[in-house]
Amino acid sequence: MHFLRRLRPLPKTPIADPALARTRLGAVREDHGRFAALRNARVLIYWPHGLGDWATLGAVAPLLEPSNRYAITRFGDDYASLFHDNPILRPLYSGVRVPGDGAAQGARHLGVTLAHCDGRKVHLALPEPLDEAIAAFAPEVLLWSDYPETEGRTPFPYHTKARNLARRLVCAERLRGFDLGAPLPNAIDFSPAPEALRAVDARLGAAGFSGTRIGLLSRTGFTAPRKNWGDGRQARAFVAAMRARGFRFVSMDDEALGENVVGFRALFGDLPLPFARVLNALLARSELVVGVPAGPFHVAMARGGIPTVGIWIAHHPDWYDEPNAVSVHLVARFVRERGFHRRAATVTKPPALRHRIEYLESAEVPADAAIAAAEQVLR
Repeated sequence: MHFLRRLRPLPKTPIADPALARTRLGAVREDHGRFAALRNARVLIYWPHGLGDWATLGAVAPLLEPSNRYAITRFGDDYASLFHDNPILRPLYSGVRVPGDGAAQGARHLGVTLAHCDGRKVHLALPEPLDEAIAAFAPEVLLWSDYPETEGRTPFPYHTKARNLARRLVCAERLRGFDLGAPLPNAIDFSPAPEALRAVDARLGAAGFSGTRIGLLSRTGFTAPRKNWGDGRQARAFVAAMRARGFRFVSMDDEALGENVVGFRALFGDLPLPFARVLNALLARSELVVGVPAGPFHVAMARGGIPTVGIWIAHHPDWYDEPNAVSVHLVARFVRERGFHRRAATVTKPPALRHRIEYLESAEVPADAAIAAAEQVLR
C-alpha cells in the first residue's frame, strides 16, 4: 500500500492545500474506549495543546498500553522538543518552532477536525518535513484528544486533568496494576542537553547573573487571564524583596518588574534552540520558581527538585499537578468562595497525594505571602 497519497480534502474539514502529501488512517479521541482497546498498533498522537499539557502528558505516558508504538507531534517544535529522545512518545518535528495550528503551512490541524476523530478513516495533510517523518513512522491510528478539563469534579484516583485522561486512554485492567495512590512518575527526561546548558550559561553570565541565585517568575498565562497574578505590583514587590536574599529573576512573561528582573526572550530569544530545551537548561540553574498555573510552572512541578511557589487566583492545585515535595501553593480567596476546595478532587485524596496549600483571606496573593512561602521551600 502506498503510504503517502495525493487526495482531495474531505468535505467539512479545515482547509488544506490539495498539493500536500496525504495519508489515510483511522482517527479516534479519548472517549468511547476505542484508543484504550488498541493493541500492537502504531499510533500518531496529535497534541495541539499548551506547554503545561505537554508536561503533564509525561505522567500519562508510562501508563499507556506497551504493545503499541507512539509518536507525537504538533505544529510547534518548541513544545514537542520536551519529549526529545523519549522512550515512550517519539516526537516528530514539524519544522515550525512557534506553536500554531498549521494553517500557515496549508494544513490546519493536519486537515482534519476533532469531530471526525470518531473511529472513521481520515486523510491527513502532511506538509514538509512532517510528511517524511510520519511516513517513516507509518502510523495506523491517529489520536487527537481535546484533553478534557475536570475542574476538580472527578474523585481520586482520577482527580487531576492528567489522571482523568489516563482513565480514558488506558484500559481498566491495566490501570489496576499501578499504584495510583502515589505520585505518578513523569516519563520526560528533564536533564538539560549539553549544548543548551552551555548556551544558557553563556547568556546568564553575560547578563550579570554570575554569583547570584537564579529564580524564574511566571506571572501570567495564555489560556485564562483571570489566573494572572494581579497587575504586577505584588510581583514587583516580591522580586525587590528577594534581591536582599541574593536572587535575580528571569521573567517568563518578559515583564519589566525591576532592576533585578530580565526577560526570558531578551536573554534567550535568538538562540537557535527549541524553547523547551532552553527552559530545561534554565531550570537546571534555578533555585526557585514562582508562578501561576501556566506552562513554565507545570514543567517545574513535573520536573521536581526545584523549590516552587504556586500562585492560585482562580483555580485549585488539586485539579492539575502531581505533588512536589519542595512546593507550596498560595490560594486566593476566590477559590474558596466558589467552593473549589470542597470538590471531589480535594476531599477524596489520600495524604500521600496532598499538596502543601495555604489558603489566603485576600483576593490577591500579596508579596509578603509569596516571600514567606519562598523562604519556606528554600529551607
